[in-house]
Amino acid sequence: MAVREWLALVAFASAIIFGTAGMIGMFRFPDPYARMHAGGLLGTTATFSVFIGSLLLAPDRATAARIVIIMIFFLISAPTGSYIVGRFTWETGLPVWKPKKRRNITDKEQEK
Repeated sequence: MAVREWLALVAFASAIIFGTAGMIGMFRFPDPYARMHAGGLLGTTATFSVFIGSLLLAPDRATAARIVIIMIFFLISAPTGSYIVGRFTWETGLPVWKPKKRRNITDKEQEK
């Protein structure tokens, strides 16, 4: 395998890692704002890793130029979509998650 193919393989492997981590975050985070953050990172890092891998494997300059144009479009549209969803969620009044206060053993002993 050539060096370009190895670099593309690394880019695709990193896309799998970023995608898996983002999906775990989307299910584990407590509120929609944190989940949207994980989804935004998942979409950006995993997608750009796939684009970079595809760019490395592009057979000619015309195909590479098309991939670059798609990357620019994605770079503009993805944050805009996340902003719109986040703004709508905020305006509906959905509260931000706050952690519960933990009680220490010393707090219980002081109450006795």
